Amino acid sequence: MRPTHKAWLLSMTVVLLTVAIAWNTMGGAQAQGGAQQGRGAAPAQAAPPPQRIAVQVTQVRPDMVGTYQDLIKNEANPGLKKGGIAWRWTWANGPSGQAFTFVSVQPITNYAQYDQPGALQKGIGADGVANYNAKLRPTIVSQRTYIETLRQDLSIQSNSTTPPAFLVIQTFQVAPGKGDEFTASMTSDYLPNYKKAGVKDFWVYAVNFGAPGGQIVTGRPIAKYAELDEPGLLAKAGVTGDAAARIGARRAAIATVIENNLFRYVPELSFGMPPKTTN
Repeated sequence: MRPTHKAWLLSMTVVLLTVAIAWNTMGGAQAQGGAQQGRGAAPAQAAPPPQRIAVQVTQVRPDMVGTYQDLIKNEANPGLKKGGIAWRWTWANGPSGQAFTFVSVQPITNYAQYDQPGALQKGIGADGVANYNAKLRPTIVSQRTYIETLRQDLSIQSNSTTPPAFLVIQTFQVAPGKGDEFTASMTSDYLPNYKKAGVKDFWVYAVNFGAPGGQIVTGRPIAKYAELDEPGLLAKAGVTGDAAARIGARRAAIATVIENNLFRYVPELSFGMPPKTTN
């Protein structure tokens, strides 16, 4: 999917999630592969298409939460389904963060879709959207949308068919010029140890629009809050003492943690599942 809403989700879930995203690098690799193919080399493997999401963070008036939820459940989601949206997940703040906040996440096919009427308008028409917005506006304190791209190279994905009950969200601001170092640290210091610790899903998103460049958002599903009472993931993997301190020092020199937050999945305001991917 902060002390104030604006500061709070220069994260995620908002997004939440423009450090050098690797897609340009992949494109360059494809071009090089094509040149090599011309010299008789094996065809280069096609890079996976970017998986982008729109993350909308909405702070709702406390006295209008029921109305807001009814509008999402009974009008927005059916209209989005009809308009061609395959999945939409909605999260609410857990025991931390700004109260009465909802975070909706849905896929982006490409940027060209923003040149066309939105999915909701396709589903319920322009008049339907106008009527819906007239009812929605009084329920909202503030709203902000982020566009983020999944860093498949930095993520662990089980392709589970069940949405996670809770998410641990951590937002980083990567220092200018440190994107490659951040990637190297993730792939050498963290991902192998997270897998060793038994992590099945760990999602990393780069924020493209809606927040300062260089923001990275990570999401780790958990089944229950009690998991937070357990040792940290590095400790579970047997990385402690000086070894853990060195990893922490490397990250501190590269990126600053902006915030840690907890979110809970709201099934009645959600539908569908993201497509399966390969690491």
